[in-house]
Amino acid sequence: MNKSKSSQVPEAPEHRRLSSRQVMRLSEYAKIDQKEIAGLTLAEASERLKWKIDPSRFLFREICGKVVKKDPVTGVEYPVPFATVYVEDTDCNLISYFPKPWPWGWFFPFNCRRETIATTKTDKCGNFCVRVPRFDIDWILQWRHERICFPIIFRRPSLGDLLDKLPPEVVGPWPPVPGPDPGPLDTLSRLPHSVIEAIGGKSAQRLAQRITKLQTNRTFGGVNQLHNELLNTRVFETELPPPLPGEFNRALAGQDKVVAAKGASARDGVRAAVALKLGLDPATKELAGFDPQRCIGPFMRCVDIMVPEWHTILDVPDITFRVTQDVNGDGTEENIYSEGYFDVRWDADPLPNVTLVASALAKESVVCGDQPQPKCTNVPALLMAGFMPLDDPGYFDGGIPAASIPPFPAKIGYAVRPNRPADSGSGRPPAQTPFCGVLQFYGCVEVGKAKYYRILQSTNGGKSYSAITGLAWNNYRNTGGTPIPINSDASGWYAIDPLDASNTPVPRQLLMYPNLLLHWPTPYLAQIILKLETGDGAKQHLAYSADVAIQGDNTTPTVQFSRWAWKFVGDDDSTLRDLWGIPCPTIRRGAVPRDIELVLEVTASAPHLRDASIYTYGCGSGAFVPYPTPEPSPPVNHPSHWHTNINDNATLLHQRYRLDHSALEGAYTFACLASSRAMNPSGADGGQLAPTLWNYDPVYIYTNPAIAVAVINGN
Repeated sequence: MNKSKSSQVPEAPEHRRLSSRQVMRLSEYAKIDQKEIAGLTLAEASERLKWKIDPSRFLFREICGKVVKKDPVTGVEYPVPFATVYVEDTDCNLISYFPKPWPWGWFFPFNCRRETIATTKTDKCGNFCVRVPRFDIDWILQWRHERICFPIIFRRPSLGDLLDKLPPEVVGPWPPVPGPDPGPLDTLSRLPHSVIEAIGGKSAQRLAQRITKLQTNRTFGGVNQLHNELLNTRVFETELPPPLPGEFNRALAGQDKVVAAKGASARDGVRAAVALKLGLDPATKELAGFDPQRCIGPFMRCVDIMVPEWHTILDVPDITFRVTQDVNGDGTEENIYSEGYFDVRWDADPLPNVTLVASALAKESVVCGDQPQPKCTNVPALLMAGFMPLDDPGYFDGGIPAASIPPFPAKIGYAVRPNRPADSGSGRPPAQTPFCGVLQFYGCVEVGKAKYYRILQSTNGGKSYSAITGLAWNNYRNTGGTPIPINSDASGWYAIDPLDASNTPVPRQLLMYPNLLLHWPTPYLAQIILKLETGDGAKQHLAYSADVAIQGDNTTPTVQFSRWAWKFVGDDDSTLRDLWGIPCPTIRRGAVPRDIELVLEVTASAPHLRDASIYTYGCGSGAFVPYPTPEPSPPVNHPSHWHTNINDNATLLHQRYRLDHSALEGAYTFACLASSRAMNPSGADGGQLAPTLWNYDPVYIYTNPAIAVAVINGN
């Protein structure tokens, strides 16, 4: 498994002082008094105990991960750079709650104790790695092993845990690839998103969409980023509230009372009621830290043995994380992730990467890693969108010389390498691939006497321009990583040397990304002409850059099932029976089941269609298979289509299928996968690393509708 490696050199872990709990654990292993090793470093303790403890316990396991901030609308994960990650040795008392008949369980933590055992910094891409002593991990595993079923309970559900709920076999999507049976990720990607969402919620649906994109890119020669770590991605991204008993909810809402001491609050009443369920004295102070509105979960529920609905679990060990970041540049770091529990699957080998989702307070970066390096001269210029050069016709068709306006020029803002039309016999012709999502523009503004810059946009072919306003993002000092907010004034002017938290100008060359000029959401479906303007200290005009046209397309392809009909094999096509529009489509194969044929036609269109295909899958034992069209019945089978030229943006897909009479009764699904040509050159999918730069076939926007029919025996 690939690790998310941080570029920072970690501290030497053997030189850390032992925490009090580490002292306790080592003394338990060695059967010695804690005073003998208190205050020692790990290296010193290893030397002193080398004949009393298995030496392997003094080895380390590396935990790597990433701190991200998730866009609440799009679900995009942006890295959180230069944050401090604290690794904490944690002991918690837990009250477990396994409500019937829910498939999940929850834990209510109280009286938790935490000690920091390691720290590290995230790099400019939010990545971090840290080493934890093996004996700490062994202690956790041994503790869980000694308690029936808890190794399963203390495991947050992941995408991989859902796979045993999915059908074992599916067929499709296009293009079919010969080889071994599909793996779990292939299986997941081929189910309708409605099914994925029904099993695992919205987060699982987004994961399935990501897998589909990655698989399609891999199929057509893109860089393969389909890692097994996807299987370890948490299904539930945040803590979800449990279904508390109705009387608890009413009490906490002030609508009812739960028996408690006179003058006690509703929370005290619920705490007393829980104590009774646990067999404790309602007046006990043991549960003083219990809060019914503070929980962790959901977790996998153990179903192998009977589990009490309410139960206490004392002194549960774990290694958790806390993350801080200087979000306002005042030199003090604020908490952006805390009180994480059970983030790592300690029983996995190798340990999967950890993703820590920071709070809204975190300062994320819109770029990471190596930045594009535009070649600046003494004139202002917009030179790159992400990693794609805007001044090279071999990559981009959008440079507009000022002298060509008006009339509107032929160069209209497309990438010419990604998602080319199909090979017509003389090679694949240049593409007209629009842009989607958010583009990062890089260029040159430190020219002449310029102190400010802004980006102007035109929606009418260059006849008039207006300033882009209201866009903000974060840059960082290239030493120390202090976040520098990038904001414009009401007229769209950005300071070439932005101000830090103390209103002190930061020279642009001291920024982590000195050439990043704009973080710009592309239009839904439009062509925009952009140009850069520089201004002096009074924001008076100095110079314009050359114009650059950008064609945006964030639309989703339109798919319509136009024909869906069946008949018995051997019957004339005049007997085809329509399934489309029937509330509960059903095919009855007769008391003595007969082979059946089915005809499917689907139309797919988009402003910039890349490809479309239809496919089907069944119940795991038997499926509809493609069947030749009998002569002279038109049209011929056409189950998949890749656009043949830049104007080929609509297609009719047709396929005749056959189902053998021996196939099982059940629901059979027919689906269409249609993709837009739109792409984003941010480099997130490795397009700039393709053997021939950007000459690849990415998927960013697609639709995958499906319909199903019940096939049963009988008349």
